[in-house]
Parts: sequence; structure tokens; C-alpha cells
Amino acid sequence: MSSCAVESTIDVAVWFLDRARLDDKYLQAQKLQRLLYIAYGIYGAKYHGRKLMPATFVAHELGPTEPNIFRLFEVGRPNLEEVRLPAAVENYLEDIWRRFNSHPIERLTQMVTQKGPYQDALEKGEFEELDFGKIVAGFQEKDSKPKETIRTADGRTVQKWMPQKTKWRPANS
Repeated sequence: MSSCAVESTIDVAVWFLDRARLDDKYLQAQKLQRLLYIAYGIYGAKYHGRKLMPATFVAHELGPTEPNIFRLFEVGRPNLEEVRLPAAVENYLEDIWRRFNSHPIERLTQMVTQKGPYQDALEKGEFEELDFGKIVAGFQEKDSKPKETIRTADGRTVQKWMPQKTKWRPANS
């Protein structure tokens, strides 16, 4: 297993809180947990099982929770010095923020609690650890679903146009 993309889950949590503040938004503790989990799972799926951060998510009655982040951030952002994340990670987190920050907590919770890893862990008991491999597989399944078939007004199937590869030949051959 390769190393994590960032040193600490705290750094990612601080990034999300500071990003929310830039948009003049208050990021609730549960929404922070959902964004961390989604970022963790999608990153693992996108980068072939590499972890975004050294996190451990457990099954909590409210959804998957990183207990250390929950405890540290339960009353708001602690007074911590900001750590500069690698540019590629910041770009990735910015994409996650753009895609998911406007969703209500209920929607994000529904997205992550209906996946197998959370349900599997919760069946074993509250605070049971979610398996990283299953988390990644759950996010890969979402991306591997077949795309909806698009049809024209007269019912024909739309296909993406791809130019034909032809061999180039000089005009005077």
C-alpha cells in the first residue's frame, strides 16, 4: 500500500473549514464528516487504492465518522496553524468542494450510508471500523455504472463521433 497524499486528516479538515469560510459558510460538524468521507473514498477509487489521508472511519448512528476529527472539531475549528497542502491535493479538494458543498447534510448522509461498507460495519456494531478496501470499491461501483443512453427526437441512439485514423500518404505517391 502506498503512502497517503497528505500527512494528517486534520489538515484536510482544516482545509474544508477554511474553504467554507471563504464562501462565507458555516460548515457543520456532520457535513465536515461527510465531505471527509467522500473525499477519502473518491480519492482511493480515482488513485487505485492510494489513501488521501491517514483516516479511520467508524460506523456511527449518524453515518461514517472519523472519531479523532469529530472529537477535535466538535466545537468548531481549533486554533491550528494552516498547513499548505500539495497543489494536486488542493485541486482535488476544490473539486470535491464544488461538487458536494451545496448538498444538504441529509443528502450527503444518504449517499454514504446506503453504501455497503457503512452498512456492513454498522451490522457488527456502532463504532466498528469501515474497511478502506470496501470504501474504495463502493466509490468505484458508482463510477463504473453504465451511462444513460441518449436518443434523438426520432429515437435513434446518439453516438460520440470519433474521427477515423487514416495513414498519411504524400500526394505524389
